[in-house]
Amino acid sequence: MTDPCPRLPEATRAAVRALLLAELTAAGRRARAAGCSPEALTAVFEARRRSVEDG
Repeated sequence: MTDPCPRLPEATRAAVRALLLAELTAAGRRARAAGCSPEALTAVFEARRRSVEDG
C-alpha cells in the first residue's frame, strides 16, 4: 500500500493512525453491542477500504 500523504510529517501520520485505530475499535465495540457478527463488521470495513482505494 502506498503512502497516501507522503508530505505529512511522521508525527502527524502517527497521530492520524492512532485516531483511526481508536475509531475502528470503537466502531467494533458498537457493532458487537448491537449484535453484529465479526464477519459482517469485517465485510463492511473491507467494502469501505475498497471504495476509498477506488476513489
